[in-house]
Amino acid sequence: MECMVSDDMKKVGISGTSGHRARLLERYIKTGISSLNNYEILELLLTFALPRKDTKPIAKQLLSHYGTVNAVVNAPLDELSDFSGLGRRSAAIFTLVKDMMAFCLNEESIKKPVSTHRGDIEKYLRLNLGHRREEYAAAVFLDAAGHIIGTEIVAEGTVNRCAVYPRTIMASAMRCGAASFIFAHNHPAGIVTPSEGDWQATERLIAAGKCMDLPLLDHIIISKDKIVSLREFERWPI
Repeated sequence: MECMVSDDMKKVGISGTSGHRARLLERYIKTGISSLNNYEILELLLTFALPRKDTKPIAKQLLSHYGTVNAVVNAPLDELSDFSGLGRRSAAIFTLVKDMMAFCLNEESIKKPVSTHRGDIEKYLRLNLGHRREEYAAAVFLDAAGHIIGTEIVAEGTVNRCAVYPRTIMASAMRCGAASFIFAHNHPAGIVTPSEGDWQATERLIAAGKCMDLPLLDHIIISKDKIVSLREFERWPI
């Protein structure tokens, strides 16, 4: 006898998945994210991108592959898009979450002088640069009152090399009317000890800034879980 799956049986499957999603969402609403397992955080997020699919297996596979929720959110979009069960549209929900967090931090930072919110700048930079697998460099531009008026990726490189050109940063600073700037770059390997190249880049940026009356306030190195200010070292050029 031929075995067939009836429409009613399909509906039961869909209904069961929908019921689970509803319970998961209700648990989050009532008790917060701390009540969810790590895979359930990803599972719940994916339900908004994949409303008619059981997202639990995908969430568990993602967590198994990347290790943490944080690593999933910071994974490259193209890599996530190729993951089994995901496409570019559904994978984009993770990068959207990360970008929204960065936007909110930047939005909040713009309201306050840099002297009172260095922690916010560090969070913002770590969120944008700390989990990247290749080296990136960014400049944070400030106005005369110390408020952030712009942030720009000014260089990209391989896993251990990132070419920094002071003239590029000076040009960007002039375009946005900056009065000073902070330079930051990431160390994907996780070691935040400044290299000789980091100090040489700092010296070039300070020299270029003096010519343009645009002081470099700090050079920050970021890794996945650490952050270092070169200005706090005795070697910082005066």
